[in-house]
Amino acid sequence: MPTQISGRPRPILVFEMTWTGTIHAPGNGSTLQTIALAFPDRDIHVFADESHLTELRRAPTLRDNPLIQFHPVTVSDAFRNRTSVVSMRRLKHEWLTLWHALRQVAPLGPCLIYLLSATSTAIFSASFLARWRGQTSVRIGLHGDLFELGGWRSRNPLARALDLTSALTAHHGGILRFVVLESRILDALKLSRPQAASRTDVLPLPVNMGEVVETQPAGPRVPLRIGFVGQATKAKGIDIFLDIAKDMRQRHGEGISFHVIGRAVPGTDMSIFSPLAEPPTETYLPRAEFVRQLSSMHFVFLPFQPGYYDLATSGALIDAVTWLKPVITLSVDLAVDFFSAAGDIGYLCDSVFQMSQTLDALMDAPDEQRYHRQIENLRALRQWRSPDTLASTYRRTIQYHFPEFVT
Repeated sequence: MPTQISGRPRPILVFEMTWTGTIHAPGNGSTLQTIALAFPDRDIHVFADESHLTELRRAPTLRDNPLIQFHPVTVSDAFRNRTSVVSMRRLKHEWLTLWHALRQVAPLGPCLIYLLSATSTAIFSASFLARWRGQTSVRIGLHGDLFELGGWRSRNPLARALDLTSALTAHHGGILRFVVLESRILDALKLSRPQAASRTDVLPLPVNMGEVVETQPAGPRVPLRIGFVGQATKAKGIDIFLDIAKDMRQRHGEGISFHVIGRAVPGTDMSIFSPLAEPPTETYLPRAEFVRQLSSMHFVFLPFQPGYYDLATSGALIDAVTWLKPVITLSVDLAVDFFSAAGDIGYLCDSVFQMSQTLDALMDAPDEQRYHRQIENLRALRQWRSPDTLASTYRRTIQYHFPEFVT
């Protein structure tokens, strides 16, 4: 359990009660950096599994900040990684984690609770404890879990009363607000759940500036290195990537190479990865190895599937921005938004065939000047999504909805 910490009033308590290890660690780390910059005079207490804290501490801006305290807690093993399941055992665990943390590091006075991710039962737990305690505001980060809104709901009345749809539409006494990572997600939420959208704010997923090292290749040289970033699943388009890799290698030979910078789902037939320069691992890459591999790519290949990112953002796209890697992507709404905001940051393709045509053109007539323009546009986008830039926006949001915490 966290130890008693004496410090400045109005602390911020940040929780990751869903994920362990490297999962979501980069995004959580950059969000933490944003919060710390928004409130540089506040104690921030971070509660997460020790393996997740280890990843967060890799960022010097977090590790070396004397106002950030790290508290190891256990993550419930009930339906681990299955956030859509309503579990009473997990609810009890989440409740106790929140209660012990509040009691030991913020027993009195205004405080802010931020759940970096949350099951529906964690939302209800935080809401009830905040109303019971008083002078407490809650922020809930919503990620891919919003996909649950269009899915099946249990007929069990208790499970139905505690699922995500109910958590989003329940009365929370005005002390709880949700946070989504793109304006487009809020727009979609307005159509499907206007009640939830009315208490939702936008904090774009920041880039992790602590990782940034200027090591991008000088230009699109041969061999051209194309990277698929993230877990190699069909939902993320790995089948498209492998088909194109096979075709391109037949036509261009050693002049082009394809790489998966992520992992294969355990149990996958590894022979399907034969078109790649090397097979992916079945375990999560250590972040340092992930960064090493990504930094050597010329382009990040994003065969986004329609619907998959309607209510979520893409960590792979954020990684491409962070490491200044022009993208080759299908023109789903998420990608269109990034191009609209930043200009030419790669190649926006209307079809898989056009993605292949783009690779052929890059092999036959590489445009090094355009490549450098794309990098500069990515650099500007990276700065706009940096914690330094987003911190002031986040502080204003908190001040508007929870003025007693800021003043």
